[in-house]
Amino acid sequence: MSHAEPQPAPPARVTRPRLRAVLWGLLVVDVLIVAGRLWLPWVSATDLAIHNWVLTVRTPLGGQLVTDFTNLGRTLPMLVIGLVATTALFLVYRRAAVWTVMLIVPVCSVGTTESLKAIFRLTRPDVSGAVAPFEDSFSFPSGHTLNSTAIIGALAYLTCWLARRAWVRIVAVVAASAWIVAMGLSRVYLGHHWPSDVALGWSLGLTWLVAIILTHQGWLSRRAIGAADDPVHAVST
Repeated sequence: MSHAEPQPAPPARVTRPRLRAVLWGLLVVDVLIVAGRLWLPWVSATDLAIHNWVLTVRTPLGGQLVTDFTNLGRTLPMLVIGLVATTALFLVYRRAAVWTVMLIVPVCSVGTTESLKAIFRLTRPDVSGAVAPFEDSFSFPSGHTLNSTAIIGALAYLTCWLARRAWVRIVAVVAASAWIVAMGLSRVYLGHHWPSDVALGWSLGLTWLVAIILTHQGWLSRRAIGAADDPVHAVST
């Protein structure tokens, strides 16, 4: 008897119509954040107030520790983390789809980050209030935040899709959420980004994550329908 391929956990009870509704909601949030940053003076005033408050509570030790963490959110470290985690998922569960998802996610997130930075060309907070090493790219949106949200979020999704043990899924979601929130906050703490940069990074990262989950779930549904129509092929695969 051949060894059976590990099967994914039962799908979460989140229907595709609900995912579509969430996606549309996130797109609205994306537009509102952009509009607020570009045209509403109180958004920039709030950014400045939060930035100035952070300067009063930041410590040298805190700056160093947070810098060590935030450096993991750079493009190359995030790609390495994604590659290592994807390899681990593949070796454990032997599902080729993890490679497809994790190849698409960084292309979408990094491409969105670089494109919007070039379009909006908004400046970062002054380096006098930032912790070295300083950033020289444009500010809006936060690339660390967007890429971490999309990539780490996708890894959590794949873990929830594949893992059968509830505690594994819970740990994946909690760890991913903590990473994503901490990465965004670190950018404001270090004075490298305005809060609205981070807000758009979170929102766009979640937008891409939900879009990819929706696409993947649709592919799984079509595959299940095809298997039901062709039971001989389904047994052979």
